[in-house]
Amino acid sequence: MNHQDGTEGGAQPEIDRAFDALSDPCRRSVCRYAMRTDASRLDHAEIADYVVDRTPADRDRQAVATELRHVHLPKLEAAGLLEYDRDGGAVRADRERIADRLELLRATVAELQADPADSYRRH
Repeated sequence: MNHQDGTEGGAQPEIDRAFDALSDPCRRSVCRYAMRTDASRLDHAEIADYVVDRTPADRDRQAVATELRHVHLPKLEAAGLLEYDRDGGAVRADRERIADRLELLRATVAELQADPADSYRRH
């Protein structure tokens, strides 16, 4: 069975990966940073500083940097929100791709918020 986004039934749909990736405030901060910078290649240290500045004061910068490297950046890459080279540590962001994924999420939320009677009328 194919999902609306074209993936097979056994694979996690693109929309699910995007919602999952953005369910964490740290990952949302990374996307915010990527959308606010002009660079396509992001500096890991600058990302960590940006995230630390937006998290509770008790967060250790080294712990955040480690979580970024091993958890958050791979999850954002799996969701198609950025490219992450785990070996070299390079992070590449395509703002247009991020904007497209965010628009997909917005459209999905709008569809969920729509009047349920509308969907019955269409079918």
